[in-house]
Amino acid sequence: MVDRITLVGLKNNNLGDQVIFDTCKFLVKKVCPDAKIFVCDISPDKGLMKEIESSHPKIDCLIERFKDNLYFVQILSFLKWWLSQKRKTKIYKYYKKYLKQNSKVIFCGGGLIKYSREDFWNFIYSIITYCSRKNIPAYFNAVGVEGYDEKDFYSQLLKYSLNKSIVKKITTRDDIDSLNKYVKDKDKIGLVGDSALWTKETYNVEDVKKTDIIGVGVIRGKIFTDYGFDFSEEQIINSYVNIIRKLEEKGYKWQMFCNGVKGDYKMGKNILEKLGLPESEEYLAPRPRKAIDLVKQIYSYKATISARLHANIIAVSYGIPTIGFVWNNKLKLFGKIIGYPERFIEKEKFSDSDFVVSSLERAIAQGYDNSILESLKLSTLNSISENLETNLLESKTPHSERIFFWGGGNLLMPVFVGCWG
Repeated sequence: MVDRITLVGLKNNNLGDQVIFDTCKFLVKKVCPDAKIFVCDISPDKGLMKEIESSHPKIDCLIERFKDNLYFVQILSFLKWWLSQKRKTKIYKYYKKYLKQNSKVIFCGGGLIKYSREDFWNFIYSIITYCSRKNIPAYFNAVGVEGYDEKDFYSQLLKYSLNKSIVKKITTRDDIDSLNKYVKDKDKIGLVGDSALWTKETYNVEDVKKTDIIGVGVIRGKIFTDYGFDFSEEQIINSYVNIIRKLEEKGYKWQMFCNGVKGDYKMGKNILEKLGLPESEEYLAPRPRKAIDLVKQIYSYKATISARLHANIIAVSYGIPTIGFVWNNKLKLFGKIIGYPERFIEKEKFSDSDFVVSSLERAIAQGYDNSILESLKLSTLNSISENLETNLLESKTPHSERIFFWGGGNLLMPVFVGCWG
């Protein structure tokens, strides 16, 4: 019987997430070459999400009334989601469509275990609950973990979900210490490489000409403040401007690029305006619309300086020296796991163009320790292989289903019991 596998992850304008999809698909095909593979966005479309947001106005009134009590507001917000998960609702049918029709589901995307931004706690809760009802084993592979807080309701909701017996294994690409706080059974967790380290093997870029250009990856203006850093859009623009001028002073050719996010591309235009330069492809590469376009753009560069994690990971996959700007701890942790933490620069040094360009020059001179990178890549491949084989052995009927997730107990309300039921 041919395996049917659905890859579930993040679909958005940040093409780094699409690279995760593609590299995961490559690895799964490597392990199960005859499998039929499908893809699904972990988040329902905007129409369905707006439907939830506009539902249950009485709960909205309570949220407004108790807005100063964050924990209670989080409970009420989750209650709106929970009420939308009952059988026959559109959200329920959305997940059921992908989970029911396939023998295996692999969640492959990015920083899913986070509680301070986005709604992944809701999505994970719903899917794990469904898996528990249907006795579908679950597996998280190379997922990003962004902190833990025992006093935060969403963090504890994630903990509740991750400790369900149906979850068999959880590996992370970065914050193993926080994952250790989430999961009671320490045998269930592990540290592996991000699947995007397999970018080189996944994409065909033979038609791309290498250049001596330094790629400067830009990011939207409010990214630092959104993640709690005191670093304004004006400061970001000035930092990029000074770095570009320093590159020119040292005789380097440069070109800005982005991962596909509209806000990132707009930042590139703002930087050009500050530099007094026209909006030309010579200075700002076109906004990529497909993952392969982003990969080819990065591959063409001699080296890169970038704030997006997967722009850095793509560069590392091809052995291209890269310097990262830290607006999220995941960039620091990636630098640490590949053996070059000094190449991932925090905001205090981001403003120092001499330091940034000197760090880039050292990275170009040093290259990479390929043994570390190969070890990380093999850890990811082996983890996928072992869990696919284990779950195949556990299969009791030709139609049993599998779920793999890629990239708290007593505080939870009784409302958790019998969800979707």
